[in-house]
Amino acid sequence: MQTLSLASLFLMGVAYGATACTLSCSPMLMPLLASHGDSMRVSLRLVAIFGAGRIAAYTLIAAVASVASASLTTLLRDSDLSTALTGGVMIVTALYLFYRQRPNAPKGCAAGRLDLSRFGELGTFAMGALLSLNLCAPLLALVAVASASGSPLLAAGYGLMFGLGSVLVASLFFGLFLAPIAKELLRQFAAHKRWIEAFASALLLLAGLLVMTGRLRL
Repeated sequence: MQTLSLASLFLMGVAYGATACTLSCSPMLMPLLASHGDSMRVSLRLVAIFGAGRIAAYTLIAAVASVASASLTTLLRDSDLSTALTGGVMIVTALYLFYRQRPNAPKGCAAGRLDLSRFGELGTFAMGALLSLNLCAPLLALVAVASASGSPLLAAGYGLMFGLGSVLVASLFFGLFLAPIAKELLRQFAAHKRWIEAFASALLLLAGLLVMTGRLRL
């Protein structure tokens, strides 16, 4: 029964990731891929870090729901806090990207691997985690199942499987489809690479401001 339940949570995550979830990731991941798209290794690493943040958040949400489902649901319904945090992280990450684009900024090794640094990786992870706090029907279903599990460990397993399923589709889409496109575009327009990176950073900054002010919902 537990195996079937875990499989069901995974499939529910896949169904969620194949619909609205992938689109909601776009304002965060698209500018990041455009800023680092000349290196497939870095692009895939970005997608993996972002997905890890989402999986960690779903696992934690499910574990907390097993012992305090009512309080957690109330907190998730308070969208002002989550949107403010999400927008703030997006803005800080965008400013960091601008900082990295300074003419005298170190650009990593000659192989084209732009050094993300721990700060950049932390921002990417945090954006993935905060995106998972947005209240939606699949998340409410996860909270309901986790609260009825009777075990924080089992509930965490539910969250982990849900997170893996939801991240799977988005990771394939952004990592294996959009990342190669971004790499090819930057190769074709290598002379304008700095402008493309600046525009992508500005786009992430604008999205962060819109999210923080409630004009854009992820």
